[in-house]
Amino acid sequence: MFQINWKIKSLLYNIFSFLKLKKTFYLTQKYITKRSKVNISSIHKMWKYHGDAIESNNIESLLEVGAGKSLELNIYLSYLFKNRIYQTTIDINNMLDFELFNSASLQISRLLNIKYHGKIKTLREIRNVYNIKYIAPQSTSDLIKINSKFDICLSSTILEHFTEKDLDIYLNDAKKLIKKNGLLSSIIDYSDHYSHTDKTISPLNFLQFSKKEWEKYNNSFLYQNRLRHRDYVKLFKKFNYEIVQEIKGETTDPPKKLDNQYQLSNKDNFILWGYFLTKNL
Repeated sequence: MFQINWKIKSLLYNIFSFLKLKKTFYLTQKYITKRSKVNISSIHKMWKYHGDAIESNNIESLLEVGAGKSLELNIYLSYLFKNRIYQTTIDINNMLDFELFNSASLQISRLLNIKYHGKIKTLREIRNVYNIKYIAPQSTSDLIKINSKFDICLSSTILEHFTEKDLDIYLNDAKKLIKKNGLLSSIIDYSDHYSHTDKTISPLNFLQFSKKEWEKYNNSFLYQNRLRHRDYVKLFKKFNYEIVQEIKGETTDPPKKLDNQYQLSNKDNFILWGYFLTKNL
């Protein structure tokens, strides 16, 4: 795996962000750091949470927010449910890469021991072959105008990149996009994402900084809100979602230095990931 000092990475992201070099950023990920390469050695346990929620609740239509480049989750669900589920997946940026999509599809089909659908070259083929409708750029607020309604809305390690204001907008929008008693299935990564490519720092390295200090390292290319598990519990309740299932992932030791807002006595601050299945009341 490509390793880079987190402060250097943050500086580069700040430069990309300031100069609005999104395309350069994605090309760097694909051809230099190889962070966009698809390598699926097993079915991700977190995908199974979404799959279980769909299977247990007779889901027929779903919305995924934050589609990404390869649509791995959507491909997995398409194969798993034999194209029975009508999927709509959106992203605020058009990031879809057909090379990555086809690579992911081939690997997932092998893991599930299912016949590979073959190479895809167009969005029309994705819709016809996989029953996946990809829309980008598109926000949840834009989608409301189309008057679409879904049985469930999925997000995978996306919400931690939303500002608190955008989280409010998303949770409010989702209530209009999913049916009465429809579901939100949310996987959230609470770790410092810079630690994913710099193993010299703690997975919770960012908890040592005050809000003002963290602003120096935070940027639009890797924005991290640093909200903890209990904060999401409060958010779901604020927007009148019933928490049907709540899973707290493993914890880790806090960094040696800890900002005052993250109390050492509250072990929930040191959870690395969480899962929520919530109902739209």
